[in-house]
Amino acid sequence: MMNLNANYDFSQPNKLERKALFLVLSKALWAMFKGFWPIFALFAIKGFPADAWWVSLVAAGVVVLVFIRVSINYFYFSYQVVHDELVIKKGWLNKSTTVIKLDKIHEINLNQKFIHKLIGLYLVNIDTAGSSKTEIEINGIDFKKALALKDVLAQKVEVESDSDILEEDIPNQTASNDKIKIDLFSLIKIGLTRNYLQTFGLMIAFSFQIIEQLQDFFYEDDTSVYDNIINNSYQEYLGILGIVLFLGLIILIIAFNLVRTLLTYFNYQLNLKDKHLTASYGLTDSHIVSVPANKVQMFQFQQNYFQKVMNLFEVKIKQVESSEDNKKKKGLIIPGANQLELNKIFRVIFGDNLIDFSSFYKPNQRVLLIKFLWLCVPFSIALTVLYFTGSFSFVWIVLLFFVLFFVLICIGYKNEKMVFKNDFIVLKKGIWDISTMYLPVDKIQKVTITQSYFQQKSQIGSLNLHTAAGTVTMYYYDFTMLQPLANEILYKIEKNNRLWM
Repeated sequence: MMNLNANYDFSQPNKLERKALFLVLSKALWAMFKGFWPIFALFAIKGFPADAWWVSLVAAGVVVLVFIRVSINYFYFSYQVVHDELVIKKGWLNKSTTVIKLDKIHEINLNQKFIHKLIGLYLVNIDTAGSSKTEIEINGIDFKKALALKDVLAQKVEVESDSDILEEDIPNQTASNDKIKIDLFSLIKIGLTRNYLQTFGLMIAFSFQIIEQLQDFFYEDDTSVYDNIINNSYQEYLGILGIVLFLGLIILIIAFNLVRTLLTYFNYQLNLKDKHLTASYGLTDSHIVSVPANKVQMFQFQQNYFQKVMNLFEVKIKQVESSEDNKKKKGLIIPGANQLELNKIFRVIFGDNLIDFSSFYKPNQRVLLIKFLWLCVPFSIALTVLYFTGSFSFVWIVLLFFVLFFVLICIGYKNEKMVFKNDFIVLKKGIWDISTMYLPVDKIQKVTITQSYFQQKSQIGSLNLHTAAGTVTMYYYDFTMLQPLANEILYKIEKNNRLWM
């Protein structure tokens, strides 16, 4: 393959493409429209007053000023790579210079939204651990130049990172240059088997919003859309209507998941090159995401029953979490991989094999009693409400849900397991979607053990592992096991000399 980097000199200041001026102008126009759309809507409904010509004059002046400002920002924007730093310069009168060390870059994203597709340009986002938002945004580079910039940044990041690790600390890892591609049939299987609960919640929330809008426009204060449905339905058909609506909702959820998966992950390709992962995907919006393996904080994959039958895993590669206030988890999502591909991805990142669960730790069985007592609280309230409202005949529904939720709690307890092996903390849990999370010990920044007053009497506690990607907590384990486990983790953290970022 032709070396694209030789065609571009990033050591000198580089400007945006000429066509990028259209991007910044359209972005400013869209931002103004979002800010002033209520005023536009008001004039559209009530009409524009004949004597309010000054409104148009002010609006035109604001548009001109904004266009001048964004045009100046466009012409005075430059980027260059100087030694081990990416330098971004902006502004004319108010000049600003942003400098980012290349070894602090955690993720490089090449995005092509619909408007970018129209003019053939890309938006380059470069993320580090310093903020909840994208630190660097280069909006308007052609495809080949964007790829060359990504390669330059990625290669320099890899060289800088490798220089901080001693040779004896590098795992026995052979060079890899493999590609994983998700074909259309596999993508359809993925779309039919993922995100049921999340989509169900979105559908319920969206449905209630639609019903509230209908209520405000078409119904009086003393009537509701629910009364209309009940009054116009025969009593004997209400159960059938409920079943039809439930089945229709299930079909809608599956169809919505399928369409969203196809649009988002169309033509998904993952390139595994040595210690770097690069994914490209998208139909309406195209994305190219580059993740250095040494920046990965957590490796997680999950699988439900249907995906298990089809040998599919959804993989989430988590990186640094930006802040406690705005927890934006950066990283990479691989919507579908089989067992062989899963092992290959793990080896590229960590140079090791997946760990078996032949021996494992489990939470103390008292956790079932604790969760049972917590479960009794809402159901006791429900029984009290039914008793005082004279609806105690429906108590069987409450009891049915009580039994169902307790069975789910037991299933969750059965599936929860923890393994500490080969410098990894591995936590497996879930009820329907069974997730397995791998946390390398060298990414742990702090270890704490917490106990409540009642837990002290029962000699149980919780282990908290603090990392740059968030805190992982293992609840209700035997305290006699947690204390030596925490000591061993701390010993391994002090023993190794690898960087956590």
